[in-house]
Amino acid sequence: MANIKEPDEIKMDFTSMIDVTFLLLIFFVVTLKFKVLEGRLDASLPKDMGTAASPSEPIEKINVILLVSDPGTLGPDDKNKGLQKYTGRKVRYEVGTQTYRSLEDLQSFLAIQDKEETPVTIDPRKGIINEDVMLVLDVIIREKFEKVSFAGTFEND
Repeated sequence: MANIKEPDEIKMDFTSMIDVTFLLLIFFVVTLKFKVLEGRLDASLPKDMGTAASPSEPIEKINVILLVSDPGTLGPDDKNKGLQKYTGRKVRYEVGTQTYRSLEDLQSFLAIQDKEETPVTIDPRKGIINEDVMLVLDVIIREKFEKVSFAGTFEND
């Protein structure tokens, strides 16, 4: 029988890999920047109350109230078979003391307002359908208002 020599065991030297790992770890720890959040709270607190009270300016806002003038009649939609559509429906839009009978009149009023700072609230009342709200929202978006919200429902109004 031939004398078979067993291969020598190969040992890996991990010293250089550990050195590189520690160097990377030290590099990331040294270059790490922490955010300083001390003394800064992002909150909307009232400015006219508390120990450091300062007068706050009232914000001009536009509240568009949608009211049904004439509900019209609900009948079949000619374009979309199986769906129903209102015909002869009229909606009026109240903004403060002003009443607008068409979307064009409402849009001409909104066109002269400050669009960046003025918040607009859409306030649909009893009898208003989704289409009416979407038409007003389209006008507000077309006029590029940035702050738009919706009011809650008033069941008795």
